[in-house]
Amino acid sequence: MRGFGALLKKEITEQLRTYRIVVVGGVFLLFGITTPLMLKYLPELIKLAGEQMEINVPPPTAVQSLAEYSGTVGQIGVLVAVLVAMGSVANEVQRGTAAMTLSKPVSRAAFVSAKLAAMSLTFAVSLTVASVVCLAYTVWLIGPVNVASFAGLNLLVCGFLVFCLAVTVLFSSLFRSSLAAGGVSIGILVAQAGLSVLPWIGDYMPGKLLGWGTGLLGDGKPYWTALAFTVVLAAVCVYVSQRALKNREM
Repeated sequence: MRGFGALLKKEITEQLRTYRIVVVGGVFLLFGITTPLMLKYLPELIKLAGEQMEINVPPPTAVQSLAEYSGTVGQIGVLVAVLVAMGSVANEVQRGTAAMTLSKPVSRAAFVSAKLAAMSLTFAVSLTVASVVCLAYTVWLIGPVNVASFAGLNLLVCGFLVFCLAVTVLFSSLFRSSLAAGGVSIGILVAQAGLSVLPWIGDYMPGKLLGWGTGLLGDGKPYWTALAFTVVLAAVCVYVSQRALKNREM
């Protein structure tokens, strides 16, 4: 891929200049802090709100805290991924900057891949920081955790979010409107989430990575077919994106 290194450096600079890493990191960090805090003090809050009512809430567990955090990040992260990536190509085509970039000795594959790689790095760094904070708060407020299992969980969540970014980049390459790209991307991602709960076919859906990650905290089932299918789908999204740019009028 000609020019990938230079384009990646440009895209990372753009992520920093537009404060996307701050926004994404801030969203994830919010849940990393509040999830263990809410679970720890939920019984006290219920008692204060219930007054004379007798409500028994079992004490939270470390596994519950980490599972709640990963589930929330996995769901909210889909929306964040779409919002971040939906204008990545469409906006540049509209402004004419894509034509200027592609007139240089760089390939369309490098153009698309650099965008996806830079956004993936933003999400990976943000998720790492938020997860470390969540882990620290959980150990401090609730109890010890299995660090290796939590690390595996976060790798799977990150993989799923990278897939969401790849899907959104694809539709950003196909549509001139970033809103159209975002709307179709959300529709596709919601549809795959629905398919994830179905027997047989659900084992191949990227959404299973979230269930696999949560299962690492207990005795969950691995979904290697879903992981392989997710990698293939992300690669297909990148390939179709660059092909779409070749056939598109700039």
